[in-house]
Amino acid sequence: MIRLTVARYYTPTGRSIQKPYNSETDYNKDLIDRFNHGELMNADSIHFPDSLKVQTKKLKRTVYGGGGIMPDYFVPIDTTLFTNYHRNLVAKGIVSKFTMKYIENHRKELTSEYKNFEDFNKKFNISNDMLSTLREMGDKEEVKFNEEQYQKSLPLIKTQLKALIARDLWDINEYFRVMNTTNESVQKALEILNSGEYKAKLK
Repeated sequence: MIRLTVARYYTPTGRSIQKPYNSETDYNKDLIDRFNHGELMNADSIHFPDSLKVQTKKLKRTVYGGGGIMPDYFVPIDTTLFTNYHRNLVAKGIVSKFTMKYIENHRKELTSEYKNFEDFNKKFNISNDMLSTLREMGDKEEVKFNEEQYQKSLPLIKTQLKALIARDLWDINEYFRVMNTTNESVQKALEILNSGEYKAKLK
């Protein structure tokens, strides 16, 4: 849980976790610096000043204030699925154009076959014909095909196409339910919540 105000972020206990706004340039540059320092890939690269260290009153856990939150479970950023080929398809609007065109041509068929999102999510798959059409659209927009990069990004491309189709047929919630299957942080959180491990930490 988190409480959001117009200017600061606080945890439910009232602890501020907002980085200082003293310098807009430094504030915006911070994420780039953290990436370059390896903080998004390795937990060992994350360092908080001792001045931010605080212990919680009840559980005596070490937490930090005024500079963000150090997660109990670190999940490194996953860049393995991202390639220039995929980025160019998205930048040229080809992924969105494809899904719009596909739904225009198959809406009746989709709504007839899948009465609800759960059914769609279990049974609908991106076909090879759909992927061939996507590549052809990319060729027409001068997105140079790269087999190695295509194969690398294929799981992400399939997930993205399915999520966009789900969003059009239902809503944004269904979009994220599909997209989050490739979100390592969400999957780790679900694993912890379902295992009951988080409850044991609170005892």
